[in-house]
Amino acid sequence: MDRYAYVEVPRERWLYADRTMKKWMGWLLSDHSAYLAEEASSERPGPLLPEMTPADIDEKLQDAWTNSQPVAIQLTALYDGRTLPLIEGAVVGSTNGQVTLMNKDTGKMRTLSTADMRHVDIIKPEHWWAA
Repeated sequence: MDRYAYVEVPRERWLYADRTMKKWMGWLLSDHSAYLAEEASSERPGPLLPEMTPADIDEKLQDAWTNSQPVAIQLTALYDGRTLPLIEGAVVGSTNGQVTLMNKDTGKMRTLSTADMRHVDIIKPEHWWAA
């Protein structure tokens, strides 16, 4: 069996003064600040879009499904008198008045009721290769 000797060097014999975690705090703080900024922007309410009929919503969702295009959905629910942020993603499935979306940024699945939708838009790709 191999045995390793563990030698503890006293602090006064160190070549430099180790600040332990203090040297990482600037890095951790910048990552945390970036995370908070991203969360704040994702929870920012969007503009109030015109309300669509259920038939128009169904048509847009069907078009997005058949052409594999992402959609932006605004729900009818209000938060403090303001609309919730747009939900962007790809239509993955649909059944019994419910639509399953894959979130554009996180890739997580989310099921939404079509009765709760206020407005649906098809998102145009930003680049020609993203079509």
